[in-house]
Amino acid sequence: MVRTGLDVRAFEAVPAWVARRLRPHVDRAADGLLAELRRADPQIGEEEAGRARAGIAAGIRHFCDLVEDPDAGWERVAAFYLRVGRHLARDGRDPVETHQALRRSALVAWRTLGAVPGGLDLDRAALSLVVDAQFCYMDAVAKVIAAGYSAEVAERRDRREEPTRRRRGAKLLHLLLAEPPAAPARVAALAADARWPLPVTVAVATARRRRSGPAPAPPALPDGLLADLAAAEPCLIVPDPDGRGRGLLPAAPLRDWTVALGPAVPVARAADSLRWARETLALATRGVIPDGGLIRSAEHVPVLVVSRAGELIDDAAAVRLAPLLAVPPPRRERLAETLLALLEHNFNAADASRRLRVHPQTVRYRLRALRDLFGDELRDPRRCREMELILHARMVNGDRGQAPAR
Repeated sequence: MVRTGLDVRAFEAVPAWVARRLRPHVDRAADGLLAELRRADPQIGEEEAGRARAGIAAGIRHFCDLVEDPDAGWERVAAFYLRVGRHLARDGRDPVETHQALRRSALVAWRTLGAVPGGLDLDRAALSLVVDAQFCYMDAVAKVIAAGYSAEVAERRDRREEPTRRRRGAKLLHLLLAEPPAAPARVAALAADARWPLPVTVAVATARRRRSGPAPAPPALPDGLLADLAAAEPCLIVPDPDGRGRGLLPAAPLRDWTVALGPAVPVARAADSLRWARETLALATRGVIPDGGLIRSAEHVPVLVVSRAGELIDDAAAVRLAPLLAVPPPRRERLAETLLALLEHNFNAADASRRLRVHPQTVRYRLRALRDLFGDELRDPRRCREMELILHARMVNGDRGQAPAR
């Protein structure tokens, strides 16, 4: 909504009875002026004549509305003339046409005031108030029409340029994610072409469709996001994610896509944010971290760090989890799950049972078996921390329940 104000004080000063006396004569006044226009220009068409009469009548009625109720009246009048401005732009007509109609309305209003039976008995002071209100009205309405006209022109231009802008945005996205990083001057030039102000930091999101079948229609994304959802690896770039970009990523894509957002990094390191987003998405796909809504890698740092320590974890597991080799595989998996739950809950059997969704007595039974296997290792805080890390890592890497490497 384009906002353009009116100084209502001029209308508040006009006696309300002026509008009451003027209103019944609006149609007669509009018909009279239309007849004058046709005498002056016999070639005037029906469509143009109809527009002229409607504009004259509307102008007088709106003036009366404002005299009777300045505040509420202006909201209706402004909305009307905002639409007029937009329609002028859509039809390729000049706003001057409506300005001329406003001047005619003012002239007709004065003629009508003078022709009202018995007159309006306006003294010089009251006459001055009406004149002031008329000028305020015409000035404010002209501004609203111009605002509506400009808004429509700008929106039509943006719609025409949108495909080109999106193509440039997608090109800029891939340039920012290139490795090694592209030259700053090249990035700045393409950002200017895409009308994308270069931010201080960015966060990169990567996405995966939740369902197979026909691709969903690309969601409407807010201005400011760079996106290429049609690429083999759909990506988005959020500018200044901790500042002006906060909340830019809408909920709409999350219904059809799993979206993982990497950490905020300087623009030149956008590829680093993408790497973390990819790893986060991979873990969500495997069910290691919850796949719901927008997944932020910054909220899963321990799991991401552990996921990168593959060989080191395997070597450590061969030593720290060696006692589990003496147990048959199905029972080994249950004991490994129980050991992790106990380590996470400081060996509280009740809490671990809720985590595992089994009876506390079952956890206590397994704990006795684990103590038989590991002995004093379970009393050593440092060893317990190592085992917890290793078990977490093997879960992250999809090796939960397998025997440690010999």
